[in-house]
Amino acid sequence: MANQLFSIQQEGYNIEEVDRYIEMLQEEYRNAIAWGEEMEAKYQEIETSLKENGMYFTLQPDNKDEVVASVFLQLTETVNQTKAAAKEKAEEIVAHANEKSRGIVRQAMENSVQIRTENNMIMDNLKSIKDMIEVVLEKGIQ
Repeated sequence: MANQLFSIQQEGYNIEEVDRYIEMLQEEYRNAIAWGEEMEAKYQEIETSLKENGMYFTLQPDNKDEVVASVFLQLTETVNQTKAAAKEKAEEIVAHANEKSRGIVRQAMENSVQIRTENNMIMDNLKSIKDMIEVVLEKGIQ
């Protein structure tokens, strides 16, 4: 902005050039204000989110490094706690799945034994029927 040159006319600077430059500066100023407001809103959003998660701090120019380190440590602790809770839940799920699968295997084995027993009874009945048919056929042939 400091390097802006205006053509000089007999009456002074070209008013149209100066007006365009002032308009551009005003637009940049409005953009800078809007950006600053956006950053402030994002900061407030992050601060609210951190407070909701039990992390309190006041950011000042002289303590920003300390606050960033503190927030980082708190976030790291939260991540570690979340990971530990997830691992514990996963272990519970695996234990429950193992227990359920053992029950399913046990039931399948019981069903298998029952089916074998029924199969043996059917085979014995078929053998008895076969023996009776052979007796009838022998008596009928004689």
